[in-house]
Amino acid sequence: MKIKAGIKKIVGGAAMLALLTVGNTTHARKFHCEADTARVMQVIREFYEPGGDPSVKAGAIAESFVGTEYLPVTQLDSTGKCEIRVDAFDDVSFINNVVALARMSTTPGHVRINEFGNELENVSCRRGEENGFPSRMIYASDWIVDNKSRNIVKELTEVYSDQFKTKSLDWVTRHRDLYAALKDSAAYEGQRMVEMGFRTHKVPHMRRESTGWKNIAPELRDGDIIILLTGDPDTDALERGILRRREDGFHFIHPSEKERKVVEEKETIDRYIKRNAKRTYGYRWLRLTQ
Repeated sequence: MKIKAGIKKIVGGAAMLALLTVGNTTHARKFHCEADTARVMQVIREFYEPGGDPSVKAGAIAESFVGTEYLPVTQLDSTGKCEIRVDAFDDVSFINNVVALARMSTTPGHVRINEFGNELENVSCRRGEENGFPSRMIYASDWIVDNKSRNIVKELTEVYSDQFKTKSLDWVTRHRDLYAALKDSAAYEGQRMVEMGFRTHKVPHMRRESTGWKNIAPELRDGDIIILLTGDPDTDALERGILRRREDGFHFIHPSEKERKVVEEKETIDRYIKRNAKRTYGYRWLRLTQ
């Protein structure tokens, strides 16, 4: 009986591996290493629920990366290609990977590493089309506008707040030396053209103290995306992360540059924002769509 049960487990595992397999890629993909592709497929297998709600998966997927190394991978990227890499994150790559993994873990049908690569490109690049470094959406405002327009996320900020700040987003080109890809003059000019579209851009926001308000707190959900906003005049996001529900409230999971790893903050999100009041004037609140 034990032998038969063991055989059933092996057959079942083989069937699942056949469903979630690397397969042959038809589109050239940039892979960091084999360990990263294995980790991606492991996460998809763990949270696999065809037809499920990706917003429900996002919190647990984010939690699975707690302790992963922090690296400024967007700045280190010299090609502009969407690299499949989950051994280290910055706040841009963390959100892109969690969103892509949540969406792929709930996608019906065969899931292969190439499909994940397609989804990562879809989430990371303007209009879902990779076309060099300038197509990568580094500013949170750019990412939100584009992914809202394609019904990947919905923004709750504007439902509960009419507050906004006007900014001209040009931090990336003003700090060209930090981005390996911008050593190329064509990439730099392309990024500069992108930023021209974000002159006097209106950035909607929730007031920093609003997470504790009676009409806001009950509406927060596990897996919601929170983007803390910086007061710096030429950029928008201070930190990007995912909410995780705990007994005492919601906690913020994000790549911490200070701690050099992905962390779940020990205090609730309202206390975390309050503690960082000098660095942030508010936040944006989003949720993955089904």
